[in-house]
Amino acid sequence: MAQLSWGKLSIEFGKCGTNGAAPEVWTKLAYDPVENSTKLTPTKGEKKEAKVEGGEVEAVKYAKNTYVFEFEVRAVQGRTKPIEDADGVVEGEYAFRLTPENPDCEGFLIERAIVSLEETYDTAEGKKWKYTADVLKPVSGAQVKSYKPAVEPAE
Repeated sequence: MAQLSWGKLSIEFGKCGTNGAAPEVWTKLAYDPVENSTKLTPTKGEKKEAKVEGGEVEAVKYAKNTYVFEFEVRAVQGRTKPIEDADGVVEGEYAFRLTPENPDCEGFLIERAIVSLEETYDTAEGKKWKYTADVLKPVSGAQVKSYKPAVEPAE
């Protein structure tokens, strides 16, 4: 049976160092995200067409995709915001690691992102904190990389 990278997940985050350096400390999100709120959404890169007389396309080139990672956390009594903000603005850059319920399945790593926060409220769900991370170009490689947690050696 095929194993999918779905189900209850683990999100870790850390504040990036100078010039997009990897976080020195990773913090595991202490609360479970609101069901079905955790999403990584790509936006397809802009399509450029080279046309010749008559309108036929001689060549096509795409710009790179962009990505947005988002999740929501309920503002339950006694909880604090996982990442602090000032009216929705979060200072600095953050990195994120997502591990699916089955850690043998592929998660993802975002090395650099700008984070914003929206506080929402409705009578069915109560108050929630919606975090949105706009993914930035990393120091090297892809904007979103595959990720699996390191396996602890057996003693």
